[in-house]
Amino acid sequence: MARNQADVVIIGGGIIGCAIAYNLAKRDVNTLVIDKAPRVGTEASWAGAGILTSHASTHEPYPTLCRASLALYPALAAELKAETQIDIEFIQAGTLSAIFHPDEAAGLIGLAERRVNRGFSAQVLTAEEALRLEPALSTSIQSAVLFPEDAQVRNPKLVTAFAKGAAQLGTRFKLGNPAAEFIREHGRVVATVVNGERIYADTFVIAAGCWAGAVIGMLGCPIPIVPAKGQIVLVEAMPPLFHRPIDGLGVYLVPRADGKLLIGATVEFAGYDKSTTVDAVKQLIDAGIGIAPALAQSTFVQTWVGLRPYAKKGPLLGYLPGHENVVLASGHFKNGILLAPITGQLIAELLTTEETSLPLTPFQPQMQHDANGAA
Repeated sequence: MARNQADVVIIGGGIIGCAIAYNLAKRDVNTLVIDKAPRVGTEASWAGAGILTSHASTHEPYPTLCRASLALYPALAAELKAETQIDIEFIQAGTLSAIFHPDEAAGLIGLAERRVNRGFSAQVLTAEEALRLEPALSTSIQSAVLFPEDAQVRNPKLVTAFAKGAAQLGTRFKLGNPAAEFIREHGRVVATVVNGERIYADTFVIAAGCWAGAVIGMLGCPIPIVPAKGQIVLVEAMPPLFHRPIDGLGVYLVPRADGKLLIGATVEFAGYDKSTTVDAVKQLIDAGIGIAPALAQSTFVQTWVGLRPYAKKGPLLGYLPGHENVVLASGHFKNGILLAPITGQLIAELLTTEETSLPLTPFQPQMQHDANGAA
């Protein structure tokens, strides 16, 4: 195969792009991944907390997608370890939703009861039961809900494992330069231009996270995908304070295997600004200490920002309107890490068999029209 040609070109080397590449490589599809960064997974895929949660109680398409992806993780973790020798640190210890105010109790306990009634797992705990499970919790806790099937993963390791696994099966990576434009012949996209060089392919997949909107804009498709800024704080607490992720008081705490703990995360629509702010960091830390007073004695390590791809009806998975060989896979917002395995599987199925194991119709990208009906 020529250096500047592939069956599939994926624009975006984050977790979604690399998951798709890995799944296509498993199906012997000649694939080339393009990313503007010099390494894979340097944006939201690196910055996330790695929580894998699916708390909804319905059988609607989005919760079904989330549950299906979570179910893929145990086997995927073992497969990637065997193939790449990378331990993605998949830990399935559940998550604990801590309740500190009476007005929170009805909603969370009601959700737990609906889940159990519909055959999903959840366990309502008294304050005493929660403290026995996680002694570092504040004694002001009133009750809690345990979601035992939830899990966590080290997302930077996961992106690296997807990329390495794909590369070992022949996937090529062209990193360090963006896709600058698309070339059409007879109305069909036939190539993209990277650093002045044309890269030809039969099919193009746009998986560029919160930059995907700009990429599809080059194709004349007005589908808004915007950055949702998330600030995160990293501290170190030894011995570790928690055995599983905790959420409460508007934040989550994620203990890592190395003794560090993440406190996150804000949701700010502030464009592509990646600065951390004193106010946001203070709010995160204050809430974290409210959940676990011992955090006040932990060592502050650093803060950072991730830009999640937000789309109004995301995620957006499927062929772009008016383009028979361009697929969009973006808009995963807070659940890009959770949804990477199922997204990779479904897009690979779409491109190789045109039939997917879950329907993509609910996630079909649609152009946004203005009040006059124009695209």
